[in-house]
Amino acid sequence: MQTLRDFWLLARPFWTSTEKRAAWLLLLGTVLMNLCLVGVNILTNFWNLHFYNALQALDYDAFLIGGAQFILLQLALATFTVAAFHFQQKLTLRWRRWSTRNTLQQWLQRHRYLKLQLNAPETDNPDQRIAEDIYLFISMSLKLSLGLMTSLVSLFSFLHILWQASSLVMLPIGGEEIIIPGLLVWAAMLYSILGTGGAFWLGRALPRLNFIQQKREADFRFSLMRLRENAEAVAQYRGEAEEDARFNRRLSAALENFWALVKQQKVVLGYSTFYMRTATVIPMFIMAPQFFAGAFPLGRLTQISAAFGEVHEAMAYLVRAFLEIAEWKAVVDRLMGFQKRLDSVKGEPGVQLEHQPGRLEIENLSLWLPDGKPLLNGLNLALQSGDRLLVQAPSGFGKSTLIRALTGIWSDASGKATYDLGSVLTLAQKPYLPLGSLRDMLWYPAPTRPEQDATLSHILQQCQLEHLTEHLDKEIDWSQTLSLGEQQRCAFVRTLLIRPNVLFLDESSSALDSAMEAHCYGLLTQTLPDAIIISVGHRASLEQLHTETLYLEEYAPQTAP
Repeated sequence: MQTLRDFWLLARPFWTSTEKRAAWLLLLGTVLMNLCLVGVNILTNFWNLHFYNALQALDYDAFLIGGAQFILLQLALATFTVAAFHFQQKLTLRWRRWSTRNTLQQWLQRHRYLKLQLNAPETDNPDQRIAEDIYLFISMSLKLSLGLMTSLVSLFSFLHILWQASSLVMLPIGGEEIIIPGLLVWAAMLYSILGTGGAFWLGRALPRLNFIQQKREADFRFSLMRLRENAEAVAQYRGEAEEDARFNRRLSAALENFWALVKQQKVVLGYSTFYMRTATVIPMFIMAPQFFAGAFPLGRLTQISAAFGEVHEAMAYLVRAFLEIAEWKAVVDRLMGFQKRLDSVKGEPGVQLEHQPGRLEIENLSLWLPDGKPLLNGLNLALQSGDRLLVQAPSGFGKSTLIRALTGIWSDASGKATYDLGSVLTLAQKPYLPLGSLRDMLWYPAPTRPEQDATLSHILQQCQLEHLTEHLDKEIDWSQTLSLGEQQRCAFVRTLLIRPNVLFLDESSSALDSAMEAHCYGLLTQTLPDAIIISVGHRASLEQLHTETLYLEEYAPQTAP
């Protein structure tokens, strides 16, 4: 029941969203087409009666009419199958698009993507949960729920036929032949209950194994992606052997669990195959004495056997779909765990941020780690337009954490910060170079302005990157093409293009030599004379590039290192 509650919590937002009208119409179309398929099955059941009676009676004309009816039934079956597939896939597309966009918005809003990484590293591979698990959740939910609905409709549609046919079965008891009302129905029900219970007992470990398998497969893919992102560093370290060992460990873990999963699936698959196949002959053995006694013709036996199969298959739906149900439960658990993590991330920044152009003020700011360990206490600061502040301290005193708190992405903080929130930019030590053209990358996160290519070329020349001017439209992975020093200079180009009023630099010139570092800071001072700049860095040469220096040791609690 908990899985069903989790399913509804995950599905409800879409079915109550602005997409609900189109979604319900597509669902209605899918349901109607599946009901039409059940109707075709019912007509086929009666076709069995007349067609096989014609064969037994050697009635050639009736045989030809039956052949024509069969073709029409197959055409109807194909039409409704394609229509049901169309509506179901269209619904899947809309649901996936809405759910993926909605989850992406939650993940991106309020810096949850970063806060999960900083505060909840056990949330493994959010990319897989968004890209793959959402699709599996939607497609499997629709398939299983529509399959269950079709089974229930088939059950009640064929139940009447099977109940009536039970009157033809007479059991010899105590020297008399007794008719048990609904004997074939009770037989199908008993067989289905036993089969369902056996399948659930044999496959009770499958949901857990599926959950573990999805996690280990995602971990293996992530390790491959990490090598691609850090290929140069691994090559410089000559770490191929260690990477190979790491890949093999993760692959072995995935394959080990996969084989455990296969062994469980073999048991369930063998059981369900034997169970489903043996059900087709049960009604024939029950009705064989009356058939051979001439109580009813071959067509009637064929119709009853087919009706028994439909009723039994409907009752045994959970057995037939058990492997998929186990995988679906694992997907629901993964998505629900991810959703809970998203909901648990603190939405509001720890530092109260207020908008005020022309100055930057910090009042009574305190920082601590997620485990409660304090970093800073009672920091107060005031900067005016054109001030350039250098923040220095040994490692572990929270220099980068201070930048995170001031930009609203660190929740374990208190105090107040006031500055121009509408014109602020942060440069990290390793700049982010998004996929796309070089022009897009340099303008990020502002919209690209091709009409200012002349200005862009001039700034590239100022930052001694003029060799990149002819590649503005080239789309490659620039993070793998440019050196770290070139990437940091590209970040300075980005700053000179966007021209923020407040600029945070978190060791953003660490890969530059002293001369280039001074040159880039000089460009900032020249181009952005009124900007407030706060830099984090270790080099002593940085002090002469700033108007003030802040030593965080003065604000560190006694428990700090």
